[in-house]
Amino acid sequence: MSASSVGFWSVPTEIAEQALVLCHPRDIASFAQTCRAAWSLTNDAADQYLWRQLFLLFPFDDPRETRQGFREDIQFDWRTELQRRVRAELIARSGQSTPEDLHAALVTLLDVARSAPPVIQGREFVPSFGLLWVTDVLASTNMLQAPYFTQRPTYQKLARLRSYLALTLDKYDDEEGKSRMKSIRTRSRCRVYDLSQYNRDNDWGPFMRKTGEVDWSHIECIVNVITCNLMDHTRHFGDTRPPCSLEATRAYSAPHATALALHDWAGVEGNWRRIVSFMDYRDLFAFNFSTRGHVDIAQGSSIFEDPQFSEATRLIELKLHLTSPDAVPKYYTLDRFPQSEDTKYPTLYFSGSSHGIQGREATIVGSVYMGNDGVVRWRFVSAREARMQWSSEGVQIGGIASAMGVVGAWAGAHRERGDPAGPFWLWKVPDDHPTSVRALIPIT
Repeated sequence: MSASSVGFWSVPTEIAEQALVLCHPRDIASFAQTCRAAWSLTNDAADQYLWRQLFLLFPFDDPRETRQGFREDIQFDWRTELQRRVRAELIARSGQSTPEDLHAALVTLLDVARSAPPVIQGREFVPSFGLLWVTDVLASTNMLQAPYFTQRPTYQKLARLRSYLALTLDKYDDEEGKSRMKSIRTRSRCRVYDLSQYNRDNDWGPFMRKTGEVDWSHIECIVNVITCNLMDHTRHFGDTRPPCSLEATRAYSAPHATALALHDWAGVEGNWRRIVSFMDYRDLFAFNFSTRGHVDIAQGSSIFEDPQFSEATRLIELKLHLTSPDAVPKYYTLDRFPQSEDTKYPTLYFSGSSHGIQGREATIVGSVYMGNDGVVRWRFVSAREARMQWSSEGVQIGGIASAMGVVGAWAGAHRERGDPAGPFWLWKVPDDHPTSVRALIPIT
């Protein structure tokens, strides 16, 4: 036998696939275009063994691993999904991508972030490979600041991804970064403290008026405001701060969430911490009503750039437990969530207590609902002497029982004209988490 007759194609298919597994997916794509045999070897196998191995060795998370155990019956197009992700990274790292390509890459990155596997009991400290990849791509490229993303509806997807990141990848250690962060903070405050953003048409929260869907651009602004306020006071509240990273968006990443009781699918019961921020009412009134009718409210942003402007940030501690719908007190008059279309996630009702500055206690009453879009929604009130005072509408950032918690807006519970409103962030803490309640903190 001549040496020339002994080549790659004389090697058994299984051995050839093992050799190709050592290559980068881009090299596989190039190899597949060399001849029909190469195309057939890389694309015709019904079991997609080659692409499955390439996907897992990249590495990405194995979609067959679930909270219920390893499932072989899950349908997953290994080749298409791997090629989609490799292409997204190429687009992100290119300086000459088209708006259409950038949009496709953004959708892919968001899909990977949203599809990260849930945290599994006994593997709480094993990170998601997919989330590590998304973080690396975003941290090493300019994707988060691409000018094209300022246009809707693409910005809703970017805003959702930025909400998950909570400014953790924004650089502000130089003058350009500080200027950009100041602009982000001012823009976010304008949105969050604009009282016209809260009305019956959007359930008094960060939702779209016509569709009722989550308004991620509003959620992003809320996250920005609270994050910036906390960055101003790194020595306050001890280590009581909401977890901020893509890893914290994974389902069941909250404390004790991997061992939830069946009746508590949302991880309601336990200890929580809540940060709320608010403006002095005179500033809030001036911002909302003094400029309205004369100049666009966005032009009133100068109030937030005034050196004398101050915001207050308060830490509140909560203890929640589930209750039955029949046990909801009569003074709770907010609209009730409907039953979810998914029977695995029935609407839950809860009550509890909260306390903050000077130990003032309030009763908490609310409910949790699995939206048809797969986003968990929270609605609750704080009450004193059987009278509702403040209502809150929020959404879970990430999956069910995520460590990142719930972000939303609070307002007057009786929906009266001129009632104040502001942002809040609620997240779960371990049962032995130390108390850190302090006095109001001025944010300058």
